[in-house]
Amino acid sequence: MLNSTTSDGIGRYFEAIQKLQTEVIESQHDLLQQVAEKMAVMIEQDGRIFTFGTGHSFSLAVEGHHRAGGLAAVVPVVSSAFMVHENAAMATLLERTPGLAEPLLARYDPQPHDMLFVFSNSGVNVAPVEMALAGKARRLCVVGVCSMAYARVASVSVAGKRLFEIADFTIDNGGLPGDSLVAVDGVPWHVGPSSTVIGALIWNSLVTETVFRLQSRISSLPVYISSNIPHAAEHNTELLAHWRTRNPHL
Repeated sequence: MLNSTTSDGIGRYFEAIQKLQTEVIESQHDLLQQVAEKMAVMIEQDGRIFTFGTGHSFSLAVEGHHRAGGLAAVVPVVSSAFMVHENAAMATLLERTPGLAEPLLARYDPQPHDMLFVFSNSGVNVAPVEMALAGKARRLCVVGVCSMAYARVASVSVAGKRLFEIADFTIDNGGLPGDSLVAVDGVPWHVGPSSTVIGALIWNSLVTETVFRLQSRISSLPVYISSNIPHAAEHNTELLAHWRTRNPHL
């Protein structure tokens, strides 16, 4: 059993992330309920829920796409150029380059009854900020997920705004500026990033709440089943038949 006196790195990180998870969900429970209701309404209207992120937030943009227990309405707004495994230096440069977000979003032809999630830990890089602006210009409901503590101290980019100043809803991932949670003796920096773990927690909490809300409102829940579960193929085939024309990544 781990406790507050744990001195090893595993225990220190585990305790820190557990504490942060509890704080993030409990302090924003009402906000998460509001966002989940928006998601449920979008799905009732046969709308799409777009997701976008750069750097390591890219992983959160694809977390909800075509996965077991995930919503079929989720469409990631992605370009491999933003992926750090392609070229980390280039991806870092591109997320700070103006003018890329709007044409990328335009590829998906979003409509006013759609929704856009923008994941950006710092909440200030050009591409995610401009993506939020592009979403607002197209009358999408925009949800930002960032560290408010980080966003308030990070320098504003040439986009001139921070993500939380644009989004209709902003969910705080509770992270420290710089992302990492655990201090290391003898050095001025921390280790143990939190944004991916907490971002996935936020997202999947919203998905679960959305499905709970939809149970009594629609006849068939648009949720993918693991391909290794009996009869999943028939269920997923029906979902894919509907969504393939509206999601270029299927």
